[in-house]
Amino acid sequence: MKAVIFDMDGVIVDTNPHHRIAWREYYQRYGKTLSDQDFVQYVSGKHNDDILRHLFAGQDLTADEAKRLAHEKEALFRELYQQSITPIEGLIPFLKTLKEANMLTAVATSAPVENLDFIMDALGIRSYFDVLLNESMVSHPKPDPEIYQKAMGLLGVEPTDSVIFEDSMTGIQAAKAAGALVVGMATTQAPDELWPFVDDVAHDFTDMTVDRLEKLVKVF
Repeated sequence: MKAVIFDMDGVIVDTNPHHRIAWREYYQRYGKTLSDQDFVQYVSGKHNDDILRHLFAGQDLTADEAKRLAHEKEALFRELYQQSITPIEGLIPFLKTLKEANMLTAVATSAPVENLDFIMDALGIRSYFDVLLNESMVSHPKPDPEIYQKAMGLLGVEPTDSVIFEDSMTGIQAAKAAGALVVGMATTQAPDELWPFVDDVAHDFTDMTVDRLEKLVKVF
């Protein structure tokens, strides 16, 4: 194993409850409701363009309108989350052990760069990552594997040398399609919902070690 790649929302930070609140408020702003079931089906792990197509179904949004609406929602999210921001338990010690083991690391998120910068700087963890990718750096969002393929390319590693941490089914599909081993983070969905599709499952990073990942790679 040479590289560990992290999704951001639901992996580095448990932002999903706040994204749910932000999207719910945003849907209400435009006269619609968003149930928990709708959140899982239409929002969790999805790109903003896809979510906005659901919210404004039947309307022909221009690219500029979609961009403006997405920025509006993400600004609302950052406003709601800034007082609560905390890393997933055990994240920072785990990142330290990865660096000590000379592992390459990346973040590959479907979030906009403003959210990525917000999380990296609020937690003070930018220096732990060799590569940071956001939605603007790819043409095809998850579940397309492009963002993970690009991350591995920038790190200079093969899929067989990489482990990806993901929480959503969309992201897991992207990670698997990229050819890497996948650890499912049980922040968005229960472990038994993740197990058929991933190679390992973790609730947080407190029990995660380089040795555990190395053994996972050797098994496969």
